[in-house]
Amino acid sequence: MSLHIDEATPPLSAEQTLTGWRREFCVELLGDGQARVFLRAVESASLKAAELKRGLLFHRVNTTFADLPGCVAAARDALEALARTATRPQPTQDNLFATTHYDRAAWDRVVYAVEQWQRRPPASSCLPRSSPPPDRAGVLAVRRPPRA
Repeated sequence: MSLHIDEATPPLSAEQTLTGWRREFCVELLGDGQARVFLRAVESASLKAAELKRGLLFHRVNTTFADLPGCVAAARDALEALARTATRPQPTQDNLFATTHYDRAAWDRVVYAVEQWQRRPPASSCLPRSSPPPDRAGVLAVRRPPRA
């Protein structure tokens, strides 16, 4: 299992972000449990069918998205599961445009992990980290008396 991470972050100027440019989190499924993960900047929305022919899955991310290695670390299990499920059939005479086959649920888990990673508070934030609710066993719920 191998994830190849291209850490280069494509620059986006303020003018570009105002004119519709965006960043996309991309996973290129190479087959045999291999995947390449990278960010790209695009001027308009990508076409899923055209990218799928190349074995490329993408998800739009915030224009300020910059820490690809941190995101990949958070989503590593989901990314590896996705890479394991992907197959790239060889084109045949009957089907010259064979697309990549992958487990859609695995891709959905990757997208969910990326979304959760983007929404986390920054390390310097005073906001509390997302954590499970404390165990309240033995604590009785007390109701206030109704107002008159």
